[in-house]
Amino acid sequence: MVDTAAVTSDATLATASVPPISRPFKILRVAIAALMLVVLIDSAITILSYFPVGLDLVIPLKAAERWLDGGTVYLAEGFKNPELLPPFLYPPFVLPFVAPLTALPEMAVRWAWLVLEVLVGLWVCRRLAIAWWAMPLVFLWAPLLDGIWGGNVQLFLFAAFVAAFWRAPKRHDNHPEPRELDAPGAVTPALGAIAAGVASLKVTQTQAWLAMFGRSPRAALLGLAPWLLIVLVTLPLVGVALYRDWLEQAARASDPTWPAMGQSLLVYLPSAVFFGLTLVSFVLALRIRGRDTGIWIGLLMLLATPNMHVQTALFLLPAMLRIRLEFALLAAMLTSTHTNEGWWLGIAIVIGAMLAGERLPILREPPAETARPAPPAPRPAAGPPPAASTADT
Repeated sequence: MVDTAAVTSDATLATASVPPISRPFKILRVAIAALMLVVLIDSAITILSYFPVGLDLVIPLKAAERWLDGGTVYLAEGFKNPELLPPFLYPPFVLPFVAPLTALPEMAVRWAWLVLEVLVGLWVCRRLAIAWWAMPLVFLWAPLLDGIWGGNVQLFLFAAFVAAFWRAPKRHDNHPEPRELDAPGAVTPALGAIAAGVASLKVTQTQAWLAMFGRSPRAALLGLAPWLLIVLVTLPLVGVALYRDWLEQAARASDPTWPAMGQSLLVYLPSAVFFGLTLVSFVLALRIRGRDTGIWIGLLMLLATPNMHVQTALFLLPAMLRIRLEFALLAAMLTSTHTNEGWWLGIAIVIGAMLAGERLPILREPPAETARPAPPAPRPAAGPPPAASTADT
């Protein structure tokens, strides 16, 4: 098994090894945060002014309309002409669920979907123990804002991922509380179903479910069963041929020459090498153990996706809450610059800090109770203890 290091699996050791934050570092944090805020505001203006609201929701809506009309669901033209609507990539079982929305006014659906995305974003922040004062910055971060404004389903998949690997926190101090998945019986069919839900729409993001399977095959398979049932129930409606069309569409989406596939490693690596790395990520997902399991699974899901759009960087967020705030602020700023260089540098900072932090706890953000020096212990009172105390003993 791959343990995420003794220094991170034992909260007491990690806490004791991290010194409190000094005044110069506090000043540095304020300076980086100010610079980051400028970049985030500029990014937000770009997102809100350039992209139409709910654009990513329009894609399945139009696909459902074509399905209802008996037309071609998985059009290939969107891969060749960037002026057309991007291609529909989700599996066929989605269509019967989206079809009723086509009877409603499109703009009303898009704005209602925006409200739902905001609520999901709030839930994610609270589940990850993000304090209220930090939420505006998180919502301005390009991966979250772009996902909400564009109506992308990735935020819902990320919410399922967060629900599977983190429990509701006792305090909202920017220190999430991971589930104790390594404990006997910790992985339940419910968690297996939530993790399988992440992979139900994006098969390349199967790592979350594999992490559950590696701990409890029975619970993971029972969790997978409802999703297989949905496929079987909807199969008479969509037909087997539509699944063949979907597989062909998925192959087109993995073509590195497609301009809209994003900054995926598939653009830079030979297809065979990327496929090998994806298989390695699946094996690692089965074997990773420790309190940082969810963080590493999220990073694997990010790196192994063939279509790495800006919303995919949501899987960086748990790691950004684990590393030193200085590095997290830099990563948030860089991944909001909408440049390939900034994108990969931000990802590299997060992954580098996580890897180095396995041996150097100073690279991890200290818990709230150790972020400032503890007050001096009160001096014991002189003289014999009072009579009441003696009686209590």
